[in-house]
Amino acid sequence: MSTIVHLLLAITLTLFLALQARSLVVVLRHRRATTTRVRRRRTDLVWTAIPVVVVLVLAARSWVAVFGLVQPEPAAAVTQAEPDAVPRTVGPR
Repeated sequence: MSTIVHLLLAITLTLFLALQARSLVVVLRHRRATTTRVRRRRTDLVWTAIPVVVVLVLAARSWVAVFGLVQPEPAAAVTQAEPDAVPRTVGPR
């Protein structure tokens, strides 16, 4: 994808992330006010926070694509093919 598409996607996801985080705070405050006697489960918070984390990861990935950050050398070595590599063949045993 082009840089402009990544930029638009990053801006959109960042704005959506801000709205999601605000909504998450409102939901958590409302649940605290309404469920005083009922014991809250930790998994409720996890399931509520999963969409926020997904959008955060996608937004971060788009911002990295916009700024064109290079991969660290060990990670780049894994994704690059050796120029003089000979394809492996199954030989006789």
